[in-house]
Amino acid sequence: MESNSPSSTSSGLPDAEEARRALGEAAASRARVADSVSSPWWFHSGLGLAFALVCAAISLRWADWAMGPFVLVVLGLGWALRRTSGVTFDRYTSTPDAARYFGAYLLACLVLLASGMTLEWGFDVRWAIAGAGLVAGVLTVVMGYRVDATVRRELRAGR
Repeated sequence: MESNSPSSTSSGLPDAEEARRALGEAAASRARVADSVSSPWWFHSGLGLAFALVCAAISLRWADWAMGPFVLVVLGLGWALRRTSGVTFDRYTSTPDAARYFGAYLLACLVLLASGMTLEWGFDVRWAIAGAGLVAGVLTVVMGYRVDATVRRELRAGR
């Protein structure tokens, strides 16, 4: 059965104007989602501080009691972020560029912490793990904001 509506062709497909309108609505929806994926100021700062503090606890030889609270803080920050933003997705791997940044971040943290552990436990350099943790904490904050900006940009571009 054919439609005689002015906004569709005889084949039942939307006409050019209706298609442009739908694409515009999709772009507006992407922009709204992109705006809502920004993390609040406390999320990346909280993660960075948690990493720095747990590394300081390792240097103080208090890791046995510090790891439990560290895990709870990280999980709590993730839960609070989901509740605050209303958007649940894996921001660190959701777009190609964000995944590349996150991979570089993970590699840098691994090298930092392995170097700190080697210096402190292998060569008896006190506070090396804490120093590496402090650098990893700062890197966590910087890369967190960088990943957020990348995700927003890529979502707006439709990737």
